Amino acid sequence: MSDWIVFALFFISGISTFFIASRLSIFGDAVKEKSRVSSTFMGAVIGIAISLPELTSSVTAIIIDSPDLAVGNLIGSNLFNIMGLAIFDIVYRRYQILTHATVESKLYGWLVILMTLIVIAGLSLTLPTHIFHISYTSIAVILLYFIGSKFINDRTEYKGRKVKNKNGRYNEYTYKQVLIRFILAAVAIMLIGSVLTVTAERISVITGIGASFIGAFLVAISTSLPDAVSVGTALKLRNFNLGISSLLGSNAFNLMILALTDLIYFRGNLLEESSPANMITGVTSIIFILLIIYSITRKKVSVWNYLLPSVVIIVSYFVTTYLVFQIK
Repeated sequence: MSDWIVFALFFISGISTFFIASRLSIFGDAVKEKSRVSSTFMGAVIGIAISLPELTSSVTAIIIDSPDLAVGNLIGSNLFNIMGLAIFDIVYRRYQILTHATVESKLYGWLVILMTLIVIAGLSLTLPTHIFHISYTSIAVILLYFIGSKFINDRTEYKGRKVKNKNGRYNEYTYKQVLIRFILAAVAIMLIGSVLTVTAERISVITGIGASFIGAFLVAISTSLPDAVSVGTALKLRNFNLGISSLLGSNAFNLMILALTDLIYFRGNLLEESSPANMITGVTSIIFILLIIYSITRKKVSVWNYLLPSVVIIVSYFVTTYLVFQIK
């Protein structure tokens, strides 16, 4: 396969991920409206479906034995998500959206920080014997995710989740039609995610750029676009806390996916096999979330003072991109 075809397939896959994931979300919502299953169950299904690009890309990276790509994709997605939130914060600056966030968003922020610290420990330390091939860090991340999520859900009540659904939006479709479209979109996302990862690994070979950089930025941006669309929609509807908490919750879920990816990586410890460059991305993501928590906690200030943390996040994102690019 010639080099230009590889690049073309990568960019086409990235763009397709965005559009198909959007359709996946729409038809998932249609299935929820037309089916008799609980809204909570379908909400979980849709959430997993929207995360399929990250999941599929990381699993494919494991299959082609590219741990750098798997780790970089998920940690890089978290970095891109926070940078995207900073951009939205500037766009909606007159509303000072972060000051509308509740304790739920702050708790999710701290959960992501703790999970990221565990991942960084796995990247930087040689830890004791594992359970079979599974690292203790992965087990700790999975346990922390479920315990932390339950703790947050038990102690916070977000009224925005109780918004009434407007029935009749999908009258032109039957239940069978929306279900088939939802399944087809999910299958398409998995196939495209595989193509995206295989071509990304090939690009790292062609260009000589490290797989950590390709995963943390190029693949991560492509697979994170559905999250950006979801958050952007919530913010457009002035549902600020929903957008912020769902994005931070998505970051926590990405780290859980990283731990699950380690379970199926039978060649060794996934984190120990990946590049130290991923530590830069991980540490930067922690700093970003601390800035977000700071913005959430403080009271309303002048617009320019309010925007400073978001500006720092955006500038730092590109500085981090350059640093990781230098590590080949």
